[in-house]
Amino acid sequence: MVSGTHIPLVHRQAATAKASRGRGQFSVPTILNALSISLRPPWRQYVLAFVVFALVTALNFLIQTWVGYQAIALVYLLSVVLLALFINRGATLLGTFLTAAGWNFFFAPPAFAFNISDAYDNMMLLTYFVVTLTVGQLTTRLRAQRDAELNAKLLAESERLGRTLLNSVSHEFRTPIAAISSAAHTLQSTSELTKEQQNLVAEIESAGARLNRVVQSLLSAARIQSGQVRPKIDWCDIADLVRTTLRGIKDQIYSHRIRIFLPKNLPLVKADFVLTEQALANLVVNAVTYTAPGTPVEIVGQIENGFLALTVSDDGPGLPADQLERVFDPFQRGGTTKTGGLGLGLAIVKGFIEVQGGSVKAMNRGVGGASFTIYLNASDSPSLPQEIL
Repeated sequence: MVSGTHIPLVHRQAATAKASRGRGQFSVPTILNALSISLRPPWRQYVLAFVVFALVTALNFLIQTWVGYQAIALVYLLSVVLLALFINRGATLLGTFLTAAGWNFFFAPPAFAFNISDAYDNMMLLTYFVVTLTVGQLTTRLRAQRDAELNAKLLAESERLGRTLLNSVSHEFRTPIAAISSAAHTLQSTSELTKEQQNLVAEIESAGARLNRVVQSLLSAARIQSGQVRPKIDWCDIADLVRTTLRGIKDQIYSHRIRIFLPKNLPLVKADFVLTEQALANLVVNAVTYTAPGTPVEIVGQIENGFLALTVSDDGPGLPADQLERVFDPFQRGGTTKTGGLGLGLAIVKGFIEVQGGSVKAMNRGVGGASFTIYLNASDSPSLPQEIL
């Protein structure tokens, strides 16, 4: 079983990460990271720039006698570079202005005046300002790039662990679900049960089938996100595809009238039969789930500009206008969505169709209801000769 492979691996990785955090509790990277977090509010960064300027200025007064006023500019430069590791560009610019003005006012002759008498000192002040500003900005940019790369790495690792856990849990559910369904089916065929017991068994069997569909959706979503879906493209008869799809979901659509409109001369289309069948099944079940019993669901197939357009339409409430672009996103559930769904059905449709080079589109019908259309390339499809009966 998968439990001996995936779940302990996730626990071991989590334990290793926790142990690493414990060992590095007082390490330099940990301290720097904590300092960066505490400086996220912009006003704190400007305050820090001013405080560092004041402290460095006090230090420079102490060492001026030994290093001279010109070397003090290098101390200011070092303080700005270090500041840029933790603060944003605006605060770095403030530190640059403060240190340049501080060197000019406090240390460059004549002291305590902004008037520099020596041409060499004027040139040095200008050079200092340009170099400090440039180095500070470059340091800030490198820090931003480092943070972006770190966040991307953490996000990728989090997604990988999430997919591993999802895949493991989903596989673990399949065996007990199969056992429950098998036991319920066996009990259902027993004639010794009372009417009430038979109803309870039927509920168990229905709930088991629903849970199995949820697990299958989770596995399909995990396969799509991890890039493990490899389509097997071959010539497909769309009429046969529709018949096979409806036969596989007959227990879920019995309460509705399914209308099929397919031209007799519809050509063969290159597609993955299994993936397209599941995508079409999800669209039909979605239409049945969110419409009243007895209402029709239409399946229409036609060729449009070199593409096969396979449309599933219903007479339901339709889709909110602001969600038409996001309805295929994972875990996206509209305001009219009934409870119990994960919001993965349409995301799986999009993933299974796009991996074949196709596309899918949702729209509201002018007469009411919603329609979902699968587009598959049919530009090179051969025309089938009509059968003469």
